[in-house]
Amino acid sequence: MLDRDGTIIVDSGYVGTVDRVTFIAGAIEAIAALNAAGLPVVVVTNQAGVARGHYTLDDVRRVHDHIDERLAAAGAHIDMWLFCPYHPDGTVQAFARVSEDRKPAPGMAIAAAAALDLDLSASWVVGDAPSDVGLARAVGARPLFIGTATGDPTVESVPDLVAAVERILHAEEPQIGTEPLAGFLESRFPVARYESADTFARDYAAELAKALATVDLAQVERAAAMLNEAYDRDAVVFACGNGGSASIANHLQCDHSKGVRNGTELRTRVVSLSAHAELLSAIANDIGYESVFEYQLQSQGRPGDLLVAVSSSGRSPNIIRALEWAEANGMRTISLTGFEGGPARDVSTVAIHVDSQNYGVVEDAHQTCMHLLAQYVRQSRMSSRDVAAQTF
Repeated sequence: MLDRDGTIIVDSGYVGTVDRVTFIAGAIEAIAALNAAGLPVVVVTNQAGVARGHYTLDDVRRVHDHIDERLAAAGAHIDMWLFCPYHPDGTVQAFARVSEDRKPAPGMAIAAAAALDLDLSASWVVGDAPSDVGLARAVGARPLFIGTATGDPTVESVPDLVAAVERILHAEEPQIGTEPLAGFLESRFPVARYESADTFARDYAAELAKALATVDLAQVERAAAMLNEAYDRDAVVFACGNGGSASIANHLQCDHSKGVRNGTELRTRVVSLSAHAELLSAIANDIGYESVFEYQLQSQGRPGDLLVAVSSSGRSPNIIRALEWAEANGMRTISLTGFEGGPARDVSTVAIHVDSQNYGVVEDAHQTCMHLLAQYVRQSRMSSRDVAAQTF
């Protein structure tokens, strides 16, 4: 039994329309692996958005039909969809009530067991919320929590659905090796526990080298030309990112503002949209976190400016909205992406993509790309004699 939002698709808050469906990396392959192992797959999801008036029952079904279509294209399927539209604090009268189907209550699991003849004590519940753990406890199933903060040391945690499925398949001792998940796992690092830091360090360095080798240097060439051209026109270069990617965006402002001036006549204008905590929190609180970068661009961006968006997954809603606004308003865009690249890779003028399934490796590679672009721009404005005399 799988939760939906935050487990199979990105939880961006009340996902009630098809255009807001973004699959989490590896989720489709993980479901296909469960199918290949002969294990029934049931989605059990609370959909309080119906009770709160954000969308309708038909909207939920359309989203599930869309997910079914995407899964089918990859040879995967859901055996049964179950969702609870009720919430006691709902604003839609027909759905404003307590329900035994709402997790952590056991209703949906009991319905699945009756329909598919399941042994709940031999079943798993995978999700990213305490209510998923509560559902598992209520019916005697085994919980797998996506994340780390359960507050219960007896609950096993995993980073994502891929890891959860790997755990389930190993527990069930299937004949693995030909399932769709096998190839996906080969691209992941790490896939097993390391006992020594030196061995981990060696393999991590090898993984980083492998990831950097996947970067299309033609895209790096295009990005460098766009940056140089923007600096020649005195255009503003904006950067943005979340989490670790925010630090890369901030570092980009430093190296592309101060670093490139060493030994050159460059006086660039570079702004990190991730750097102002007061502004970010104000926009997030009053409008929504998905708007924190787009809103700033609406005030500061002008046609001819350039946006560099850093996103390991390439699917963060605020990154996508910023890129789409920039492209629609006469700005050119560069994205730095990892994993499958997500929508960011598709909507950007230039996409520097790192083919890796490890966040640290992707971020390290993005930092390298940021540095090499800054150093390339800097040295391109100098003579060979001056380059030799400088420390980079």
